[in-house]
Amino acid sequence: MGIFDALRAGLTELLSHKMRSFLTMLGVIFGVAAVIAMVSISEGARFEAQEQIRLMGVNVFHIRRQSLTGDMLLIARRKSPQGLNYGDARTLKEICAFVKRIVPVCRVFGDVEVPGEPLHARVYGTVPGYMEVAHFQVSHGRFVDDVDVNRRSRVCVIGSDVKHRLFRFVEPLGQYVKINNNNYKVIGVMEERVIPTGKAIVALRDMNQDVYIPVTVALEDFQIYSEQPIPLNTTSMRMLQRDMADRPPLRERAITEISIEVGTAEETVAASEAVKRILDRRHQGVSDYEIVIPAELIKQSQQSQYIFNIVMGAIASISLLVGGIGIMNIMLATVTQRTREIGIRRAIGAKRTDVMMQFLVEAVIVTMMGGLLGIVLGVRSADLVSTYAKWKTIVSINAVMLSFGVSVMVGILFGMFPAFKAAQTDPITALRYE
Repeated sequence: MGIFDALRAGLTELLSHKMRSFLTMLGVIFGVAAVIAMVSISEGARFEAQEQIRLMGVNVFHIRRQSLTGDMLLIARRKSPQGLNYGDARTLKEICAFVKRIVPVCRVFGDVEVPGEPLHARVYGTVPGYMEVAHFQVSHGRFVDDVDVNRRSRVCVIGSDVKHRLFRFVEPLGQYVKINNNNYKVIGVMEERVIPTGKAIVALRDMNQDVYIPVTVALEDFQIYSEQPIPLNTTSMRMLQRDMADRPPLRERAITEISIEVGTAEETVAASEAVKRILDRRHQGVSDYEIVIPAELIKQSQQSQYIFNIVMGAIASISLLVGGIGIMNIMLATVTQRTREIGIRRAIGAKRTDVMMQFLVEAVIVTMMGGLLGIVLGVRSADLVSTYAKWKTIVSINAVMLSFGVSVMVGILFGMFPAFKAAQTDPITALRYE
């Protein structure tokens, strides 16, 4: 009996019992679908992680101002009253020859408006290297340069959303916007940045709503941003003016963040440790800052993702195992039901290997058809997850081939025992079977 004869006989048997065959396939269908859906979600998460690396910079780490409370706040006020400050950035730039760029960033209070068009936007003071460390480019015009920083020029670069909301179809370059009662000339518009909408490893702000000014202007004319913004009424304005009058020299004034770019991703950890030692000495051991390394966060997330994949793979494997047990159970029942048929075939010359091949091929056909239906269900499930749960999913051809291959192996392994039992049936006993 050839393989094609076995295939034809197997298909005929399965099609003659359609409902039984379909129910036998269900375990394989759901197991394969689960593997494809889970791997698709995992691939989507990995892709978004890579996108975050691209957006944040694999060779960049960030030093961020840390809010303190209780006794730590009292200690910080005595030892390091300003927390992270502009002098830290200047000192790091003077000492750290191993870094490519050091970019201080200072978020400040500021309501942005043109005549008749008020807008609450985020205002950041920064320096020319910001575009490189943020991987964010100007679409037209230019960014803040060293001349603007040194001269403390009142110029600004606006995000794409700010441009659309304030100027609509009017060319903004050369126009003026008012930020806290001072006029700033628009010198550039940033490109539009698309923010990933799925699960984020690191929270990314919508940079399209930002306005950038020279850091020296921000430190000179504004109050640094805090976690609880103060409403700009008459009383609070007087308080801000009084606080600003008593502020320390420019070098000692507080900033929000320092972004540091190094040569390669492998250098970020060593560079961050060196920077931490310098800042600890300057801040007298007060932990009023934190260092965020995107590449390290990505690695931690990938480790969690690996554990998630193992758990999901185990669940899918259990589904395939249950499906294999179901196949073996049905095939054993089929062997018993077809005992007389086996006896007749053996009596007219069929070998034990022919009988074994026939039943083994039937089991493999069941799992192959279940695998194909499972692939369709898995791809569709991934699409539904992407549409309704807003998780990015990527169907991997490797996952499809792996799950289909495993389904075939399940058919072979769990079909082997029923096929062997059928082949061992005594023809004389089989012919007498009723």
